[in-house]
Parts: sequence; C-alpha cells; structure tokens
Amino acid sequence: MPSYAVIGASRGLGFEWLRQLSSVAGNTVVGSVRDVRGTQEKLKAANITNVTLLSAEMKDYKSLNAMAAEAAKVLPNGLDYLIVNGAYQPQESFPLPPTAFIGKEDLLRDDMLESLEVNVLGPMYSINAFLPLLRKSSIKKIIVISTGMADPDPVVPSGAAFGVPYASIKAALNMVVAKYAAELQPEGITVLALSPGLVNTAEKAPTPEGMAMYGAMVQTFQTLYPKFQGPISPEESVTMQAKVIEKLGMAETGQFLSHYGNKQWL
Repeated sequence: MPSYAVIGASRGLGFEWLRQLSSVAGNTVVGSVRDVRGTQEKLKAANITNVTLLSAEMKDYKSLNAMAAEAAKVLPNGLDYLIVNGAYQPQESFPLPPTAFIGKEDLLRDDMLESLEVNVLGPMYSINAFLPLLRKSSIKKIIVISTGMADPDPVVPSGAAFGVPYASIKAALNMVVAKYAAELQPEGITVLALSPGLVNTAEKAPTPEGMAMYGAMVQTFQTLYPKFQGPISPEESVTMQAKVIEKLGMAETGQFLSHYGNKQWL
C-alpha cells in the first residue's frame, strides 16, 4: 500500500489529508506539525489512529531534515507521495491593493518576506529533505499546494487587486515547481502545483470585518465564475485533489492545476 507524507498537517487541509489518507487500511501516513501533542489530541478526538506525527517547522530546514530522517524509520521502502501543504497567508495585508501599501511599506516588506520564507523556501526545504525517500519509491509524486490566485490571467478581468504578497509569492512557488519538474523528470519524479479551490478552513466564527472581506472576494470571483457560491469544505477539496493526484503522470509534471484537474480555479 502507498505511503504519504503531509507537510503542514495540524489543521485545515493538512489535517483533512491525514483523516482521509489514514481511513484507507494499509496506507502509511506521516504528518509534520509544530505541536505534536496538541495534534495527537485532535487525532484522538477524531478517532484517527494510524498516523505518525513528527515535529517540523516550514521555515527551518534543519527540522525538516530531521523529520525526514525520523520518517525513514517508518518508510523502509521509501515515500510514494509528498504533499507540501503548509503555507502562510497574511491577514492584515490580504484585502489591500498595491497602492494601499503607500505609507505601509514595513507591512508590505514583512509580509512579503514571511511569505517567501514559508511559501517558497519551506516547500523547497521539504522537497529536498524527502528526495532520498522519494527516489526509493516506484510512484514518486510531489504535490505542492498552491492557489488559483497565483494565475495572472484572471486578475485584471476580475478586478482582484487584493492578496498582493500571498498571490505574488505563490506565483513564484509555481515557478519553483516547474524548475523541480525539469530537473527531476529524468528520474521519473512527477511534481505538480495544485490549487485546492477556495476552502473554508476557519476553526472559529469570522469577525464582521472578515465576513465583509470574504463577501467582497466572493463577489469579485463571481465576475468570472457566475456559478461560484462560496468556499467548499476541506473534505470536498481533499477528495477532489486526491482524484487529480491519482491521475497525475509524467505528462503533467511541472504544471499548475486546480482541484478540477484543469485551469478552473473555482
């Protein structure tokens, strides 16, 4: 049965990946979290037992290298699927268009640098740490979770001027994925940037300001996707992503696809 490592698995999509993957008898599932004890309690509450949790921090390559070394003990035959899910989404700067950062240059710089560390360097650290295990597999699939906001084509037609640090850095991540695909293709390793859709991962009720922001965002997206009704659940997103990953072959390596398996982001 296949083996999986989920980087960034303590909540939201990452936790849902653990839940769904561990529900298949025979799967070997490893998840990286910052708080092992707290996540173990969440797993216990959800009646999830066959998951190995290991401590790692996306910004710390040493911790990811150490995690991969520990993971090797439960993955003697290598790693089939690496799912790099962990990400940073700035909150204060997210609603702002580019010119709104006039006078807020420190906020712009801080969010850009934090996004770079977590959303670009973190996936690179993760892939590099697990490459030895992936090379031992016959499946060899790397999936990096991106966002449809990283596609520049819909930006002007939809008027989506917000999310500058997040979307810009995720676009850089997509290029990194393509570079890995180009390098690793001769080894039969498939690499994909995958958008999960707009997913409701909130663990508590949003503030009125948050509701207003997301309402405006939904209206913006509906200019291009009239049938779009709002965020989907983590369960629905992961189920759809899994279908895309299962069909993924070398013909798709380096691509940037949605949870529909195409360029339909919502």
